[in-house]
Amino acid sequence: MNESEHTGRHVGEQLSGYLDGELTQQQRQRVELHLSGCTECSAMLTELDALRERMGRSGLSSRFEDQWRENMEDSGVQLSKGLGWLLAIGAGLIILGAIIVAFFSDSGISVTWKVIISAFYLGIAALFVSVLRQRLIERKTDKYKDVEI
Repeated sequence: MNESEHTGRHVGEQLSGYLDGELTQQQRQRVELHLSGCTECSAMLTELDALRERMGRSGLSSRFEDQWRENMEDSGVQLSKGLGWLLAIGAGLIILGAIIVAFFSDSGISVTWKVIISAFYLGIAALFVSVLRQRLIERKTDKYKDVEI
């Protein structure tokens, strides 16, 4: 009884990972054992490898990636993205200001609760600013940010 009959299933879903070298040693050995006894999966692996080789020679993937990158760095895209952020942040600050004014002018809430609620939200805001600052520093100093895999 060969491996494909023994397991009752094929390894077709793992063949791409096998070709990419992304499988664990155990998975790789299982696929190799299955391939030694299954002509259907062996043929599928051969076809996948040939397709992959043709795609690599075509140069299409890098051409489209370069074009995509140029489109994303276009000045119109950058301007609209900046304007969108400016409008969203501005509107958010106006809404936040209105909420703060309404909160502090509400006479139905005691001063103690106003202080406690304010401390809670100021703490969350401080944590947010801290994480944002850390991410911005990391973004500037990350030596691997431009590495393409």
